[in-house]
Amino acid sequence: MNDPREAHDWTFGSTNVPYEKLFPAYYSDQTHIDCQFRFGKMVKDRFQVICFSGAQRKGWDNEMMWAHYADRQTGVCLEFDEEALKRSIDENFPGTRFEIQDVNYEQQIRNRDAWVYWDESVPQEQNLTNFLEQLSRKVTFYKSHFWEKEDEKRLLFLNHTNRLFVPILSALKAVHIGLNIPKKEHEAIFQAVKEKGIKLYVMVYQSNRYERWNLSKKEEQWWTSKD
Repeated sequence: MNDPREAHDWTFGSTNVPYEKLFPAYYSDQTHIDCQFRFGKMVKDRFQVICFSGAQRKGWDNEMMWAHYADRQTGVCLEFDEEALKRSIDENFPGTRFEIQDVNYEQQIRNRDAWVYWDESVPQEQNLTNFLEQLSRKVTFYKSHFWEKEDEKRLLFLNHTNRLFVPILSALKAVHIGLNIPKKEHEAIFQAVKEKGIKLYVMVYQSNRYERWNLSKKEEQWWTSKD
């Protein structure tokens, strides 16, 4: 994640967090600040986020995203079916809590600093769960207006310490080949998708905007066509 609130080490304002119990062999007055960052890492390790473009628009035609995240048009853009992706998650990780939401962009992000209120009457895991719920509402789906051109949608897995690897093949609709990918690389991409029902597009820049053309191969010849 690239937002400055997310990219650095996390620490939070808090009330009653028992650092001496969370880090009994390490905590002292001298290590108090460091323990705050260790707690931040505990929280951050329970967040798993996948970021997409195309929340309100197409996504694949976003020139800025191609420049920033596809190594100046030398990568690919993967297009997913959102409902099929949800089904894949449900089938492979039954009972797993996840959310897919558009990111909200604000001119001034108000009252979105998450504060830890530790309740000593409930177990540690419940306290962490309560805080993660608060953090997901206040932080995860909100960014500064400076990021608005990313048109971001996020898939959030909440409160998982084990890394989840979501099978995406059943949800993959199309692969878009960047403008600057050498043509000699097209063959490998074509072979990877040709029998899986996945559309293959090559990006074209004309009339000062991106277009996508279908890319196919017949009798060892490449063919392009518009949708």
